[in-house]
Amino acid sequence: MHAGQGAQAYALLEKSEFTRAGEVEFDTLLGIAALDGGKPDKATLAFERVLAVDPNAAGARLDMARAYFALGDYQRARQELDLLAGDKPPPAARLMIDQYRAAIAERERARSKHTVVSGYLEGVAGYDDNITSVVGDFTNAVLATYSLPGFQPTGNAVMRSSAIAGSNAGFDVVHPLSDTLSLVGGADLHYRNLLQAANYTSEQLDLRGGASYAVGANLLRGGLTLQGFRQRTDVPTANRNALGLNLEWRHTFSERDQGSLFGLATRQRYPDIAVNDVDSLIVGGGWLHQFAAAYRPMLYGSVMTGQDNALDLLANGADNGKRYSSGRVYGQLSFGATLDLFGNFGLMVRSDRAAFARSSNIAYGNDHLQDLTLGLNWRAAPNWTVRPQATYSENSSNIALSEFRRTEATITARYDFH
Repeated sequence: MHAGQGAQAYALLEKSEFTRAGEVEFDTLLGIAALDGGKPDKATLAFERVLAVDPNAAGARLDMARAYFALGDYQRARQELDLLAGDKPPPAARLMIDQYRAAIAERERARSKHTVVSGYLEGVAGYDDNITSVVGDFTNAVLATYSLPGFQPTGNAVMRSSAIAGSNAGFDVVHPLSDTLSLVGGADLHYRNLLQAANYTSEQLDLRGGASYAVGANLLRGGLTLQGFRQRTDVPTANRNALGLNLEWRHTFSERDQGSLFGLATRQRYPDIAVNDVDSLIVGGGWLHQFAAAYRPMLYGSVMTGQDNALDLLANGADNGKRYSSGRVYGQLSFGATLDLFGNFGLMVRSDRAAFARSSNIAYGNDHLQDLTLGLNWRAAPNWTVRPQATYSENSSNIALSEFRRTEATITARYDFH
């Protein structure tokens, strides 16, 4: 294809895209024409089809990296280049990979000399079939837990379902002090309106600030977090304030692997019920792997352990302290530049630290809390993402009053700005 003829070539090839999409040779030519014709977004779609048929098509993967580079999506461009570099390319290809890596680094350095502000706006609609996560048969659960017959649920103990209409907004600020050290900060505001249960509408504000230090393959960051949560409940027991200190170390081991260790200390206070006040400590780690295969599969797993130290005693001399350990797995498949399918599963095992804290019949409560989420991210237009998802959560416990099942389905429209 001669220089300067990319736009004309794309216009000709585009007429046959509907009937010939999926043919490797056609999609390769279409992608190159789109890229040379100033349409890198269209090029990514064509190259993705090539890679879906032949994940080892090094030329298409390099052109995909070039397209992401042209779009200014340096993270995805680097991912494609890293996958190529991991396959031991010939010297000529290696030189081009290194040149694009250097160009990405130069552009990111130019960005890093200035304060960067990014943010988002979201609108949410959906449905929740158990908004307060309560047991289905409250009367029999109270009988099994406390040997008290005939109790009827009131307030938060009543099982309620409702449609959801919500909105979220947030921003992040990165202010570089040097090539390796930056100050970071941000805020998120969440509003969740329950249309059939207005008393349980909630607002949550999260504030964060700290610093990050990056050198070589290592990133160290830490800071403070503040959270305020308010829910208009019949009995306002869910309101809380939290102050946290967090620290994370992240290391890139290879083009496809990244590991992390983290710790979090949190002070949680419940203005309405002091016996729920706890100081928490959590430590854990995670691992991310990017596979060299069609649809760019990505897998992330994490484990953590921690405990809540209660500050006040219950009426019977016990307290609400708990120990817990958990694991989570997240997976993602990408279909072109516009669509990702994702799923994650989490399991937490939790136990009471004090005898008879949640029951007069069972000394130590033990919970198995699990949740499963499935969804997709559709980048419908520049800066716009639509995310439908569904989450099922369940707690199995030897304390009948602590058991619940819950399903929530939402669709979120998000706009990102920089």
